[in-house]
Amino acid sequence: MLQSLQQGKERKEKPTKRVAHLRVSHLKRAIPKSGAKLSKTSIFSIASILPIVALGLSVFSLYVSQSAQKDVARIDVVKTEYGLFDQMASLQLQYPLMSHLFAVTIGQYNSARDQVRGVALAKSDPERLSFLLQERALAHFIFTIYEETYYLWRQAASGERVRAELARDDLMFFNDFLSNNPRLLWYWDTTNGGKLGMAFAGDLQAYYKENVVKGSPADRDPNGPFHP
Repeated sequence: MLQSLQQGKERKEKPTKRVAHLRVSHLKRAIPKSGAKLSKTSIFSIASILPIVALGLSVFSLYVSQSAQKDVARIDVVKTEYGLFDQMASLQLQYPLMSHLFAVTIGQYNSARDQVRGVALAKSDPERLSFLLQERALAHFIFTIYEETYYLWRQAASGERVRAELARDDLMFFNDFLSNNPRLLWYWDTTNGGKLGMAFAGDLQAYYKENVVKGSPADRDPNGPFHP
């Protein structure tokens, strides 16, 4: 009887060992060996994604480059225009007897002209003649700055919007400034004035006539502060 029980126990243990062996074999087949090569399908999938990634990087790089160029263009306009205004401010400090040429309203012009005239009357004729030559040269310089601002606006008008707006604002300032300064109006006048306007291009002359002379509230001053 003891022998029979042992034989029965051996029968029960053998299937259990066989099942365990099958499970281990199945797991070994299911887990790939380390260092196994990728399938052709995986390689094809990665290769097909790479061109899309490269295209995305190229588009992003182009966007960053264009944004940087626009920022540089805006900075260039600001530097150029404020450099011109700095020159005008420096000239005003350097030539205080020419302060009437920098007046931006008729009232400021009249006040500055009277003050300068009070100083000029105490000068000799040769000195007043020297002041007249300086005045004409300085008026020409102001018109040259106006010309540069005009062409900066023309160039920017066909490009980046913010840059064009900056240049336009500066040009509008000059239009208003020149239309309210009686002495500068006389110096530009190509018919009955100082005729400095003839030194500039025809398109600028036409623009000046339309945007400065037309509707100007000021009368031309042919004498200024240096004539007795």
